[in-house]
Amino acid sequence: MTVRPGTPPSETSQTDAPGTRRRRPADRRRLIVDASAKAFSDGGYHAVRLEDIADAVGISAPALYRHFPNKYALFAETTAVLAQSLRSALDAVETGGDDELRSLLVAITAASFENRRKGGLYRWESRYLEPDDRAIVRDVVVHQHRRVRAAARRLRPGLGDADANLIAAAMTSVAASPTTHRASLPAREVTSLIPDAAMSLLDVDLPDPVEPVASGVHGLAPAAKREIILTEAINLFAARGFRDVTIEDIAHAADLPASGVYRHFPSKVAILEAAFWRATDRVTSAISDALANSTTPREAIVGMVHRYVRLTCSTTDLISVYETEIGHATPEARNALRNQQRITVEEWATWVSRERENLSITHARFLVHAALNVVTDLTRLRPQPSPERIEAPSTRILLGENG
Repeated sequence: MTVRPGTPPSETSQTDAPGTRRRRPADRRRLIVDASAKAFSDGGYHAVRLEDIADAVGISAPALYRHFPNKYALFAETTAVLAQSLRSALDAVETGGDDELRSLLVAITAASFENRRKGGLYRWESRYLEPDDRAIVRDVVVHQHRRVRAAARRLRPGLGDADANLIAAAMTSVAASPTTHRASLPAREVTSLIPDAAMSLLDVDLPDPVEPVASGVHGLAPAAKREIILTEAINLFAARGFRDVTIEDIAHAADLPASGVYRHFPSKVAILEAAFWRATDRVTSAISDALANSTTPREAIVGMVHRYVRLTCSTTDLISVYETEIGHATPEARNALRNQQRITVEEWATWVSRERENLSITHARFLVHAALNVVTDLTRLRPQPSPERIEAPSTRILLGENG
């Protein structure tokens, strides 16, 4: 290989054999976008460096800048490409007919499974987009929801607006759930199991909607300074994002000097990780309580869903921070938290497989992730549905069509 003076090795022409010149790949831009989607999904927008993406593609940073002038430009195109791939999958399904709903759910599941390494980008990182770029993603999300809702109503004409919207949101959440985890299963099994679970929600019996509770602070605030700091930090992280909150902001919200915050936490990251462990501990406690009050696998499943839904509904900010900001934790903390999450899913999956003896533990894991995803997504709806309306589809997924 001949290197011209001043030319990065990755940008030189290479030869496989004497007289054979290897050309740069024609789809380099696509390779860059693909690598950036994985990087942004895994690490979050702010944590990713363009040099890391260049290394993943096998090019120099100057070569990457010839395609994208800055990180935001690459980020915006990456989200647009991912959104368009979902739109294409939806548009490939013919409108109308009894098979449309299942075909849509299969298409969403297949796209989610194929892009599961990139799903965090589509799901969480679009909040960093500027309005025009965010609109591209939102248009696809709205289009997806409307098509699923219309197809569901053709099969169940009596659905009212509130029920149709909730069921469509739950169905798409199930279909998109493979992007939220790394459990292993062949694609053909995923594209059967997950659409089946989503389709089972078509006739789920939903409690009547209730008037939303007026927003505002309820109950007493903590008195201990450490708890005050943690509570105010969670609120700020949820509202503005971890990166845009300073120690001074947290101190001001807690009515303390910055030095008062440092007496309890050595850094902003330490506060974030304490919030993560707070969420993890509450989930673990909810599982223990459910099991302690159950005598059968079915009771255990119903009890775990009941407690998890109420925990999520009452601590929306805490759960949101956990899911959107984990990329800012230290690698050691991320590994420990994700290991605990796997233990939690395994506990749920064990009881599901015991209740449904024809279901393997591997399939049960996928259904647990789907049910948990539904809880997370439905609690984000505004106005937030009542806990009972969130429990119904989540429980159906785990117990099966006749649950």
